[in-house]
Amino acid sequence: MRQDIAISLIVHTRNSAATLPRLLETTGWATERIVIDMQSSDATVEIARAADCRVLSCAIVDAVDDIRNQYLAEARHDWVLVLDSDEYLADDAYEAMRQLVDDHGDKIDAFALPRWNSVAGQIMRGSGFYPDQQIRFFRRGTVAWQPGNHRVPQVLTGARRLRVLQPPNCVHIHHENYADIVSFITRQLRYALTDSYDPDPGHFDFSLYIAEAYAEFARRHEPNEDGDLSTAVATVLAWDRIMRGLIHWERLGRQQPLNAAFSLPIVPILPAPGKRPRVPDSGDWQRTSFRHLPREIGRRLRRFFQRGRR
Repeated sequence: MRQDIAISLIVHTRNSAATLPRLLETTGWATERIVIDMQSSDATVEIARAADCRVLSCAIVDAVDDIRNQYLAEARHDWVLVLDSDEYLADDAYEAMRQLVDDHGDKIDAFALPRWNSVAGQIMRGSGFYPDQQIRFFRRGTVAWQPGNHRVPQVLTGARRLRVLQPPNCVHIHHENYADIVSFITRQLRYALTDSYDPDPGHFDFSLYIAEAYAEFARRHEPNEDGDLSTAVATVLAWDRIMRGLIHWERLGRQQPLNAAFSLPIVPILPAPGKRPRVPDSGDWQRTSFRHLPREIGRRLRRFFQRGRR
């Protein structure tokens, strides 16, 4: 007979009263639940305490990734699950995670769980939002987050000790990301403004941000999977790269030239009827309107596109 495993759940909150109850309803099996609250002014703390969570208070920070490591040591058990306050799990999640530990716990320290993401009320089937594996279930002391927003955490015991779960037949995280496109734009701008940027002026190249914008649109644009919402999301995330480039330039003192700056015309390779959109390759170059771009941007784009869909 399989043994139960003790799991410590850690959740960071900030005015999460609207979403926290669903998370707590789906994680009642956790041996301990720790809520790290950033000075919430709504009922978040009261909701957490009523559910017998251990509540710790911390200062408000722009990027929660920067402080996750400070609170991982609060977990009392060998296995730790980290969720955001707007995430939740399916009813069979505990059984699935117990099976993971039984099957792989002797040789694996961390599991990357697929995540369903919802934008404007629609579950995204593609557009870079799925399977979106997240390193969230791990042995205590084996994972550390990196500074910044949405950086992939490190598995301290090495990549071989990480198992990336492949859908569909595995435990998933469910994430209600953005209520609407305005919320999506607002949060992307906040992420860009609060992120960390390379302080070395010699590493800055605005043409790289432009090339990344094209590559991001091509990677995200999957209207056959997600309809017009895919186009909206891809456009926002392409412009996100441009905004990050300008923020980076500003923080470095506006000394580097922006001779590659221009109004970004996103032009994807349109698919044949019934076919999926694809990332252009180097052979497509002269057949697209990308050929008008400055030479350095073209060089960087070829480098991105020759790698295929990332």
